[in-house]
Amino acid sequence: MKKNKSTKLGIVIAVLLLAIGFAAVTTTLYINGTAKIVPGTFDGDVVFKTAEMDTDEAQAGMQDTGTTAVISEDGKEITFTTQTFNTIGDYAVLHYTIENKSQYDAVLGNISCEALEGHETNYSTYLTVTPSTNLDGTTLASKTTSGDATVKVEMKRSFVGEENETSRTISYKCTITATAAETSN
Repeated sequence: MKKNKSTKLGIVIAVLLLAIGFAAVTTTLYINGTAKIVPGTFDGDVVFKTAEMDTDEAQAGMQDTGTTAVISEDGKEITFTTQTFNTIGDYAVLHYTIENKSQYDAVLGNISCEALEGHETNYSTYLTVTPSTNLDGTTLASKTTSGDATVKVEMKRSFVGEENETSRTISYKCTITATAAETSN
């Protein structure tokens, strides 16, 4: 019986030593692979989210002729119309927000306003267009919306008219740039 016990004990010890030895040899695993990353889309994902015209109703002589602010289908442009300006100092303000639907943060650039072709002289002579600078240089995080930004249009010179012209429509375009920045989450 003693011989049987020692044989069994010897077999158990041998199996344990084999298991430990095998485990020590087989505990290292290697996984080799290659991952390729490319930039996603950015240009179409930074868009205007809201646009609204605001006029000062207390201004004397103001005629609200249907102020509008419409965002284009692709979200890249706002087309707006002010009320008719009659008096120096009359103004309207476009309020807008920008949404970043991209996976990247967006660094917003300057907003610049220029007259459309054929309106260059009229634009600078009769109107002051003042974009807000509260978005310039700010980083708009991925999947967020900016705070309120504005463009103020103000009449700075009166229009007398000419023989065949009793009113004048002045058109200009404001542009905002956005640059992608890496997001680390």
